Amino acid sequence: MQIFDMNTKEGRDAVAAYEKQREAMTTKGQQLYAKIKRSSKYYGQTKPHEVFCVYIVAEHGYGDYVVQGGPGGQYRLSDVNLFVIQDGFQQRIA
Repeated sequence: MQIFDMNTKEGRDAVAAYEKQREAMTTKGQQLYAKIKRSSKYYGQTKPHEVFCVYIVAEHGYGDYVVQGGPGGQYRLSDVNLFVIQDGFQQRIA
């Protein structure tokens, strides 16, 4: 995890680069989506049943927060249900 000073050009550039990388990861291959579970402490960050684009990181630096994307930026697998959407049909990944 890194902390950036948004009051500096370097900090803003680093965050912009991170956001660009994050966007690229969410658009490669089969797109993953998530919904926040009702049992999660993050429930309420989205409208009920709202899905958002995510990707999974397999790095130790993220701890349990391997689901990246959405309004909170990162979630644990225990906080979300994962989906793929094809032709308007949502298929949950169990």
